[in-house]
Amino acid sequence: MATEAERALGAFIRNHPTDNGRRGRVSIVALLVGLVFAVIAFPVTIAVFSEDGSGASVAGLLWGGALVGLYGGVSSGLRTLRRHGEVFVLREDGLVYRRTGETLVLPWTAVRRVVERGQDHALGRLMGWNVHLVIRLRDGGRLLLTGYTEDAARLSAEIRAAVAATTGRAD
Repeated sequence: MATEAERALGAFIRNHPTDNGRRGRVSIVALLVGLVFAVIAFPVTIAVFSEDGSGASVAGLLWGGALVGLYGGVSSGLRTLRRHGEVFVLREDGLVYRRTGETLVLPWTAVRRVVERGQDHALGRLMGWNVHLVIRLRDGGRLLLTGYTEDAARLSAEIRAAVAATTGRAD
């Protein structure tokens, strides 16, 4: 049920729920991949320093894969734990952000700027990085819209257009 503050943002357009279960599954897989790379990288690194130093590139690539997997898994895991029930509600004159225990009602004038940092390629789509819209608020807060949110690319484009029309900035 919409509150009075939400209704003040004009007509309801649509809900965009976030698939938190998918985010959690991806975080577990990313952690496991990172751990596997680390387990392989450790003996390779020891061999590189014990012998003539050949294979340093391979060790570096393995450690790089380990760090990407571990970072992706931890960051997605933390978002999974913190963002239960996450839903973006698009309304005519603003956005409502909900998650368990929190509701933010944001007219477009409350948004200072938006920056899209998505990586639309196979790995990016799998990891939910295909959409990565950072919504900076005038009060100093921020929201993050990722590819785990239903129809995130469309919502990102609509948010960017609405903020550009309100602020005169197209970031």
